[in-house]
Amino acid sequence: MEFKELLAAFAAKYGVDGLDGADGAAALDVDGVSVELLDDPQTQCVLACAEIGLPPPDANGMFGTMMLQANFMLRGTEGATLCQNPETNAYALVRPFPLALTDVESFGAGLESLVNQTENWRKVLAGVRIAEDAQPAVLETGDSHHDMLSNGFFHV
Repeated sequence: MEFKELLAAFAAKYGVDGLDGADGAAALDVDGVSVELLDDPQTQCVLACAEIGLPPPDANGMFGTMMLQANFMLRGTEGATLCQNPETNAYALVRPFPLALTDVESFGAGLESLVNQTENWRKVLAGVRIAEDAQPAVLETGDSHHDMLSNGFFHV
């Protein structure tokens, strides 16, 4: 299946208007999460990207450490990769969908997972911001990191 065909089938199944991908890109809003879809002919994948948010102004690396640990074996991302956009500095989740292996149902399920993970990581980032504003010393002990892991924001 090709990029435009997948988007057309997805749009028809889920009643999404304006998702044609004519220029190799498309965007959709899922429960307030904007998801950018890009055709990547080099890898023959559809890349889905959802922004988490900007790092805290005085980020001390804790969120970056959490991201790297969650990326390990994709355990904390359900198949997506946590990253930072070099142009905007915003954190994001990117998930590839190999066109040869992706049907409408798996694409829909994968997008749902990406949106859920984005919402979870936004909560984690908000918690890091609050903790840094309130008590930056708590983050240095590692206790907050453990608490966020054990609170079910993601599974590592």
